[in-house]
Amino acid sequence: MKNIAVTGGTDGVGRAVAIAALRRGHSVLVVGSSAAKGRALLDEAARNGVGDRLEFIAADLRLISENGRLLDELHDRFTRLDRLVLCAQRYRTVWATTSEGIEENFALTYLSRFILSYGARDLLVKGDDPAIVNVCGTGTPIGRVQWDNLRFTVRRSGFSALMQANRASDLLGVAFARHGGDQGVRFVLYNPDFVRTNLQRKLDQPWRTVALALVTVLGKPIGEGVRPLLDIMDRVPQESLSAFRGRHRIDMGSRVFSPGYDPTDARRLRSATDHMLAEQGRQDLRSS
Repeated sequence: MKNIAVTGGTDGVGRAVAIAALRRGHSVLVVGSSAAKGRALLDEAARNGVGDRLEFIAADLRLISENGRLLDELHDRFTRLDRLVLCAQRYRTVWATTSEGIEENFALTYLSRFILSYGARDLLVKGDDPAIVNVCGTGTPIGRVQWDNLRFTVRRSGFSALMQANRASDLLGVAFARHGGDQGVRFVLYNPDFVRTNLQRKLDQPWRTVALALVTVLGKPIGEGVRPLLDIMDRVPQESLSAFRGRHRIDMGSRVFSPGYDPTDARRLRSATDHMLAEQGRQDLRSS
């Protein structure tokens, strides 16, 4: 039996991963922003006779403070962690900041994953065949990190901010593989690739219409999109970093994709993120 933590585990891909892990006999902790959805998941698990292996924590992972609290909860509940599955996502195509002054896409898609990956590393090192699985938009070479404007306080383009957060999430994997992979914790970037979830319906216009049209034509049911992910979780690649779009492995060294996985950019972003956390008074959440 493995100990598995799943963020964004009350909806979509995260929920499917949590339910599948319970069915396979694992102990699962789900993190979600909605207490009502958490209770519904707990009730479903109890009806299916697996409620004793499921826990739920409500947290708004857009906030640095909430990520810190979640790390405290993880350390209180676990002596080891075998899988950390990062699924929490909420697309914003209109510029907005959190109450802590961080652009919302950057806060949830990248900064939360950064804090949890490095913050749970000591638990993962003690785990059985440990791995972090980042469910994200990897293998989509659109967007760039705007080094002079990481918090998007100058050019307030929500779509550009969303694309920056996705590319930053890829660079997190590269950085972690170089500073966590040496301890045996592998990092997997996984793109479920046009899965029908509620994320598309929460986009602002006109992006919502575009996304719903694409999903109508190309979208897969959640179960189909999650199946390759479950196989990867069962048999994690031996490399410290790997990336997949569905069942297809991404060639991170190819001409098309390599700019998104550049080690120099990864080091630079890691350093900038540590500096950002220090400015927020959270030196305890830095990567080192």
